[in-house]
Amino acid sequence: MPVQQSHDRPYPTAPRADELPEGTPAPARAESPSDRGERGKFARGNSLAKAGGKATAGKTKLAGRLGLKGIPAGSDFAPYKAAAVSFRRAQCADLARTVGAGICGPAPSSMVASAALQLAWSRYLSDRAAAEGDADLAIAASRLADASRNNLLSAHELCAREAAGRPRAPVDHVARLQRLAEGGPR
Repeated sequence: MPVQQSHDRPYPTAPRADELPEGTPAPARAESPSDRGERGKFARGNSLAKAGGKATAGKTKLAGRLGLKGIPAGSDFAPYKAAAVSFRRAQCADLARTVGAGICGPAPSSMVASAALQLAWSRYLSDRAAAEGDADLAIAASRLADASRNNLLSAHELCAREAAGRPRAPVDHVARLQRLAEGGPR
C-alpha cells in the first residue's frame, strides 16, 4: 500500500481504482414496467427504490463504531452489550413518544447510544468490582454511570428542543368545531 509523509509521520493512502478488490454484484432482477416513467427515469414509488433501503436498514457504520455491533462470541461483556442495545432502543422509543412528538432525531439517538454503552460498561465494571473487591473498578463504574445519566438528560433536552422547533401541522378549525358539535373527540 502506498504511504505518504505528513507532519513527519507516514500515513497510508487510499489504493488506486485498479488496485481495489473486485466487488460482489447484487442478484439481478427483471425490471417491472412500473419502475420507470415515460422519460425512462425512475417512477415515484417504484419497486427498486422501495427495496433499496431494506438491505441496509439498521446497519449504519456509525452504530458499528459505537460498539453496538460485533462483539466476539463468548465475551464476558456480551450480555451487557445486548442489554445496552435493548436499552438504547427502548430509550429512543420512549423519548420519541413522550418528548419528541413521535421523533427521536439522530443527535439525541447518538447521545442515548453513548449513554447505553456507558451504562453497560458501568454495570460490567460494577459486577467485576464486587467479585474482585476492587475499589478502583467501583469508582470507574460510578463515573461511567454518572456520565450515562448526563447523556440521557442531554438527549431528553435536545429531543424536546427539536420537537419544539419542528413545524406543526395546521389545525382545521372548521372540522374541529364540527366534531365538537357532534360530541366527538376534541
